[in-house]
Amino acid sequence: MKILVTGATGFIGRNLVRALVREGYDVAALVRRTSNVKELPKKIRLIEGDLRDLTSLKKAVEGKTIVIHLAAYFEFYPKDVDFLYQVNVEGARNLLTACIGSTVKRFIYCSTTETTGTVANPPATEETELQPMYEYGKSKIQAENAVREISEKAGFEHVILRPVGVVGPGEFYIGFETIKAIANQEISMIPGDGQNHIMYIHVDDVVKAFLIALESKSAKNETFIICPDEPLTYEEVFNVVAEMLGVEPPTRKVPVSFAKMGVGLIGFFKHRGKRTFLWHMKSVDALNSERWYSNEKAKRMLGWKPTMTMEETFQSAIEWYISEGHLKKEEAD
Repeated sequence: MKILVTGATGFIGRNLVRALVREGYDVAALVRRTSNVKELPKKIRLIEGDLRDLTSLKKAVEGKTIVIHLAAYFEFYPKDVDFLYQVNVEGARNLLTACIGSTVKRFIYCSTTETTGTVANPPATEETELQPMYEYGKSKIQAENAVREISEKAGFEHVILRPVGVVGPGEFYIGFETIKAIANQEISMIPGDGQNHIMYIHVDDVVKAFLIALESKSAKNETFIICPDEPLTYEEVFNVVAEMLGVEPPTRKVPVSFAKMGVGLIGFFKHRGKRTFLWHMKSVDALNSERWYSNEKAKRMLGWKPTMTMEETFQSAIEWYISEGHLKKEEAD
């Protein structure tokens, strides 16, 4: 079985291609000329291409049995919204178009529960109405629709996986930003009552879902939420992570409007030359929204189940950050 992986240099992608190589698959990775490929296994084949270049994509899928599409412009506050849609939507369409008439039998797409967004009646399932908060989630909905539409017309199978927030060793966006802010005690208050729920999953459990999706017959043309069994409230997350780091958690609860004002002022300084998630006023709304999902369908039809709780997931990440020097030891005392 020959597999093409896009987004192989990303957080999930690096972990997935390593697992695919360990399992003995013939793996190729679509990379851009500027991609940093140092952390990719030597055994995989690198194919230079671009999601906006159909000719390069047609060459990339030649002889492949399965395409795993992870590549995306992963940004909640993009400076260029048009570029976000070009990569996430048109890029997916181009890759799907390249698969038409090729040897590709199954197209596995990495979506996100950001397509679902805020959950009115938790836990959300794959059938829950989609209410994304961000353009990123909206772009992934359009890409999902393209996957279903084009694969059906062309006659190859698809599988769509929607992970919740993914953390673990090597993750340096939202998970690490939150953990480091707690370590530095930069989060001094909790917007609202802190009782809404959030879900994060370990990257190894996400990789496991992709491995199963390669050949699962019951996964054919289905969509699956990939999440832990149980959520934590935002207050519980702050407490759990703070305890692991040996610092005091934020305890003061303030009205959302007040928290937005504070974040708006702090954000002016935090955004200078940095990519951040926490320090935006809209992120305060996210912290005050319900993000609780169900993995029942993935368990029942995909035969997948998580191996780690959220607490174990954070512990794994924090231990790695400390061991690699990304968190100072005194911050974890």
